[in-house]
Amino acid sequence: MMALNLPVYLRRDQVFHFGPWVMLCLASVAVLFWNLGNSRFWDQDEGYYASVASEMFSRGDWIVPTFNQELFAHKPPMMYWGMLAGFEVFGRNELGARWMSAFFGTLTVLLTYWLGKRMFDANTGLLASLALATSLMFTVVARSATADVHLAFFVLLSICIWSRDAFPATGESQSDGRSALRIRWSTWIAVYAAMGFAVLSKGPIGVAFPVTILGIVHWWERVSCQWNQHRGMASISRKQWLMHVLSPREMASSIVAMRPVTAVVAITLIAGPWFLAMQRQTEGAFLSEFLGVHHLNRFSQPMDNHSGPFYYYIIACLVGLYPWTAFALPTAIAWLRKSAWNESRRAHLLLSVWVVVYLGVFSMASTKLPNYVIPAYPALALIIGSYFSSWEGLQSPWEKRWLWIGWVGLALIGLVISIGPAVFTTPFGANQTTLLDQLRIDSAMQSTIRWVSLFGVPLIAGGIVGCILLAKGRDYLLARCFIFSSLAMMLIFWQVLVPLADQHQTPQDLATAIRDNQQGVEIAGSIAVLNYFRPSMVYYTGQRIQFFNSIEEIVERSKLDPPSVIVVPEQRIQEIHELTKHRYTISDEFPEFPRRGKIVVLSRNDHPAKLSR
Repeated sequence: MMALNLPVYLRRDQVFHFGPWVMLCLASVAVLFWNLGNSRFWDQDEGYYASVASEMFSRGDWIVPTFNQELFAHKPPMMYWGMLAGFEVFGRNELGARWMSAFFGTLTVLLTYWLGKRMFDANTGLLASLALATSLMFTVVARSATADVHLAFFVLLSICIWSRDAFPATGESQSDGRSALRIRWSTWIAVYAAMGFAVLSKGPIGVAFPVTILGIVHWWERVSCQWNQHRGMASISRKQWLMHVLSPREMASSIVAMRPVTAVVAITLIAGPWFLAMQRQTEGAFLSEFLGVHHLNRFSQPMDNHSGPFYYYIIACLVGLYPWTAFALPTAIAWLRKSAWNESRRAHLLLSVWVVVYLGVFSMASTKLPNYVIPAYPALALIIGSYFSSWEGLQSPWEKRWLWIGWVGLALIGLVISIGPAVFTTPFGANQTTLLDQLRIDSAMQSTIRWVSLFGVPLIAGGIVGCILLAKGRDYLLARCFIFSSLAMMLIFWQVLVPLADQHQTPQDLATAIRDNQQGVEIAGSIAVLNYFRPSMVYYTGQRIQFFNSIEEIVERSKLDPPSVIVVPEQRIQEIHELTKHRYTISDEFPEFPRRGKIVVLSRNDHPAKLSR
């Protein structure tokens, strides 16, 4: 019988070779793209950035970002360009604003697989990329109209390009991680070009952090090679050797090896034109605020009440990478083992420096937010993947013991999540109040919180199945069990819980009602808001809003150009009473989100209107 000769692209080994890529694309589409535009923008960040992109889109301006018709110097343009392109393709809506984040999130997942395969093996890369794609915080930023995943992608891209020379692939000249690093000039050009796009994504940190990471790795590799060459020389003491490696000359040599002139030229060519255009069009105002306020000030002092203790980012990463951090302790122990470092020293060095630099620097900063360390998530995911890929070969009793602790703990945490909402929303006592009533959480919101119980079901099921597999010695199925559990958990979160919570977003409902009511009313600054700053209102009204902090400011403003609508929280009773003395009448009320209370809408007596919802 004649053999059936399949084309190369249909052979089983080729299909299997592309299998992980297809699997990762499908997982990313399910988690990151599915119903991406079905929820409205969330304050504060999405409300800010979507409003900026909407205003740029209205003006046809791809250069100057503005919020509420004023210069907005928080971020460079990469995020806005993605939104503008999305508005052109999908319309000016939530999907148009978020699609580029999901796209870069998918690329980040795929690049994590490539890097893990390059440094370790395909199994480690696959598990690491799936851990990233199904972790809580990464999916949040990859489904949001924000700049964090853009920055993470380009930082990862620069390190991946560098890794092509640092970790030769099979069939190329191999390195055991102990020979000197030799990075080609063409590679450095591509590395710094990627960093240039990182600068366009979120500013100077797009180059400062990856350069620091690669600089430390280069310096350490240079020192290690010299030590290996000279450690047999008894004439050199450790103190003399330490003085040598820390000398300015040695540091300068490491810096020169990274081709700093190439860095300046490449990054300037990529990012320079936009910054130069902004400098000219804003007469220097953008760079002054961008660098002074949103970089130096954020590092030196807390802004917007975003502060935290020195261990803030340890907790943030444990929560952000959940459920994969259910095995955080054994993962850390396995990573720090001497034998593991001996097997892949350069890979361990790179990932360790990567994590320490991001978490260390931002831990020293005064302003702290969990999304600041998102560029370190691929490195953390690769560390997690290296541990999970070792499950099939676990033999020692203590390793098995950690697995039992992890799987039982996973089921117990799932049980707590499933029971917790009922505990917090069940009335008790003589007054029949709930624990959330004491926190002034609205009763309608509490009914949605009860659905959080579903979030724990995949964890309970995964923990139970994991324990059964462990008891039967089927270690090779444990990682698959965890993947299905984490994937189910993320799908429940985004397809069930988030849409339910979105129904209670008051600022968006309020802004849409005001916009519909003001159709055809051409009054500049006709909407005023007192002590209730929600950026998304600017997007959903499509008008400039006057935000005030005191009743005196509104009264003074009313003498010149009285607003037609004023929005005030219910608790500001004195201000509401005062406004009724200045020809304003309460026309409507909206529930406050997510806390109990009302948002009061006052209209001028000469322009009364009941807002339609």
